[in-house]
Amino acid sequence: MPIKEASAIRDSRTRGSDRIFPIGNHRAPSRFRCNLIAPVLESFSFGKTIFTQPTIAKKGTPMQERHKNHEFDCCCDRGCDRRDFLGTLGMTAGALTLTALESAPGEAAERPPEKKTGARVRAAFLYPPSEKFAADPNGWWSWPGNEFDAEGRQRLYETELRKIEKKLGMTISAEAKPIAAGADAQRLAAQLKTDRPDGLLLVMFYNRSLAHADLLLKAAAEANVPCVFYIGLGVKHGPVGQYKRPGVYFIQSLDNFDAIEYGMRMINTRKRLAQSRLLSITEADKPREGVEKFLGTTVRVIPFRHYADEFQKVTIDDQARRLIERFTASAKEVRGVTREALENAARAHFALTKMLAEEHADGVTMNCLRRGMLKPCMSFATLNNRLIPAACENDLPAAYTQLLGQLLTGRPGFQHNPCFETERNHYYGSHCTCPTRLQGPDGPESEYLLRRFAHTNEGSCAIQVFWKPGDPVTMLHYYGGAQPSLDVYAGQVAQSHPMPPAGGCTTNVEIELSDCPDVCQVRGHHNILFCGDFARKFRLFAQLFKMRC
Repeated sequence: MPIKEASAIRDSRTRGSDRIFPIGNHRAPSRFRCNLIAPVLESFSFGKTIFTQPTIAKKGTPMQERHKNHEFDCCCDRGCDRRDFLGTLGMTAGALTLTALESAPGEAAERPPEKKTGARVRAAFLYPPSEKFAADPNGWWSWPGNEFDAEGRQRLYETELRKIEKKLGMTISAEAKPIAAGADAQRLAAQLKTDRPDGLLLVMFYNRSLAHADLLLKAAAEANVPCVFYIGLGVKHGPVGQYKRPGVYFIQSLDNFDAIEYGMRMINTRKRLAQSRLLSITEADKPREGVEKFLGTTVRVIPFRHYADEFQKVTIDDQARRLIERFTASAKEVRGVTREALENAARAHFALTKMLAEEHADGVTMNCLRRGMLKPCMSFATLNNRLIPAACENDLPAAYTQLLGQLLTGRPGFQHNPCFETERNHYYGSHCTCPTRLQGPDGPESEYLLRRFAHTNEGSCAIQVFWKPGDPVTMLHYYGGAQPSLDVYAGQVAQSHPMPPAGGCTTNVEIELSDCPDVCQVRGHHNILFCGDFARKFRLFAQLFKMRC
């Protein structure tokens, strides 16, 4: 698609210490000037294409062999994909404690990557052996009845648990024998305290096994072990509301392996959060680290000048030009964006992915406003498309929320500023970056156009993504602190407005909320909007981990 040629509109004003002046064909804060050198590898996708930046890896390496059959002429013969250098994906400011570290240049690059491990869950089946009743002429089977094959059902469930285990990359260790008596329950309860797992799964196949389940639920609560408690439909009669409580995900359903899988996903997500590492690129004078107290996520603070240095090192070669072509070819329109702006969008992305790789990080947030041509709007859209959390304006709660939502749903979210349509009681969100793969990396791509960043004059490239009317959406915001909480809102897309006449940032979406009678009461700034009906799933996570919601 041809690019509309136009002269870049320069912002000659000064803002504090970020005085803008031209360096080559782009502009950057004056204190971040440096020389150009060859770039390093980055493999990523936008639209339907994988792109790779040059690397110093030599021909014939194992990395090349893994990539020689990639699709779309992606030129990956000299590099690695996201899994190679970012690893598996593992949330407010008040809960984050940053401790200054004395870090020498290059220290982060020399740090070995930390191995990520999936959650470890203990599983137990609760029922007495069928032969106990079959051998007694007067045996009382109670619910679920004398034709219910508990042993056969256990084998079926164990097979499904192996599938879930493999899919989620975690360990589910099932007791070979069922919990049939009080002594069995006492033994497992003691083990929960001496060898604490990340979670407990109880599957009950007999009505009168409830006392054993209660004992184990109590032991799990005392050991602070989250528990998924499953009772087959028709196994127990009577009230069950007491089990819908903090620390427990209670399921009463018929062979509902999807529900069990989501329970395991929630436990695994908590484990991944505690192993995840986010970069916070800001005005700090030196690198330092801290840990978010509730989620356990590590935050690595990086001085902005490091990013600016990497930005300047990126050269626009053939592969970078192919990347720019893919950006523009997938867009329905390129509106007022110059070639210079597109080249700088590529520079920003290659710089960020290099830093993510060197720091062994899973996501990034940046103090990105008023950065001239160094703004990462296109890179953030691309990273989120790949489920690599990227949050604007160095907003750590937004970054935590994006990470949490991606792990629970497998979809990227849209960070935005809030606005309210009072006459329709609709919510309006807008920002200058938005993922295009709203239904996940393998889902369809939304229509988008490329346009100038909405609030400054230098003409950096931003994106306008059009949400599909009628699609269900769920909005999420994580709050840390002494009592961590989640805000959750459900609704559906009304429309994405043309701009103008609507204002705000480049991407906008108006939504009708289904669970908020007065939209003006919606809390939070930089909430994260996910395409899909996930409200119940987010609230279940809050319940399982004793958060307010």
